[in-house]
Amino acid sequence: MRNSWIHVHEGRTARQARVGVADLNEEHYSRGGFFGPVSMLYHGRKPADPVRVEGPISIAVALLGAMTFDDESNPSGLPTEMLANDELTIALSHRAVATPHLVRNVDADTLYFIHEGVGVVATEFGPIEYEPEDLILIPKGTTYRHMPTTPTTAKVVESVAPIEFTEHRQIGRHSPIDFGVLGIPKITEYDWPEQDEWELKLKHGTEITSAFYAELPFDLVGWKGDLFPFKLNLRDIRPLTSERIHLAPSSWSILESASFMCVPFLPMSVVSDPEAEELPTRHRNVDADEVILIRRVNGNPVNALGHFPQGMTHGPAAAERDAYAAVHEPGMQRMLEGLSIDSYRRLRRTPAFEAALPSAKTDRT
Repeated sequence: MRNSWIHVHEGRTARQARVGVADLNEEHYSRGGFFGPVSMLYHGRKPADPVRVEGPISIAVALLGAMTFDDESNPSGLPTEMLANDELTIALSHRAVATPHLVRNVDADTLYFIHEGVGVVATEFGPIEYEPEDLILIPKGTTYRHMPTTPTTAKVVESVAPIEFTEHRQIGRHSPIDFGVLGIPKITEYDWPEQDEWELKLKHGTEITSAFYAELPFDLVGWKGDLFPFKLNLRDIRPLTSERIHLAPSSWSILESASFMCVPFLPMSVVSDPEAEELPTRHRNVDADEVILIRRVNGNPVNALGHFPQGMTHGPAAAERDAYAAVHEPGMQRMLEGLSIDSYRRLRRTPAFEAALPSAKTDRT
């Protein structure tokens, strides 16, 4: 899809999108996420959510505390798939003990986002120590072992297409991150207790093949090149902001593949221009499913996974906008913290995700 410089106006509209909207009720309707062809729609009534939805496409939010994790009680378990399509899988892990096996994904790059916990992802390149808000990228074919020090909850993304850094070409090489902050593994000789054999689980799609070795297959004495695992903590990201207009979340993207965009939500200063809208415009994002791990709002823990399917209008409703307007001050911080995976193809919800939804809990009582 190619964007056009020709924009048509019809009826009552704001002169500039998201600025001077006044009593108009603006909705963002676009292709290609937030950067394809677009129209801003102006409604006569204040935004409202549906009173009822019938069918498989709906907005859904599940609390992490209501979920069951395959690797929580089973040391040999794998992260639990929550949403997936043929190119992308989004799973959650809650692990308290080290895996007794090694893992190698032979189909996809793997991206861990650490929600809670500290520990080590031991790779054949060397160990990567982690803490909350770390993003850990494990390239396709890399062998690793997850070894928590404290119980660890993580969002785990598998992408068949290679995961790369998003290039924000116009702002230089040090924004939104300086690549010198990346955590790069160093060669280490692991002194783990001897075992009769070492199991390596080769993950291909939803299937597992196990290969067994007489000795630990971590024996590198050196490595060089540009294909290796690494970590990045969210505190080292300097998000792009504007004093005069709310930037679309795609401007905060940090990693992406041909299948998705990884968008961290970080504390940042709000728009100070009194004419500009601060809260996101209601939008239907017709080319991306948004899957957000919501960690905190205004400093308060939420700990939920939200699925916002493409084509379903969402965003702050009238009551939320009124409540925000009552406390808004120039210079205050926007305090939504989490991580969104925006899939370019529709995602299927798994039984594990469906079972954690409030409606499922009600149906079982």
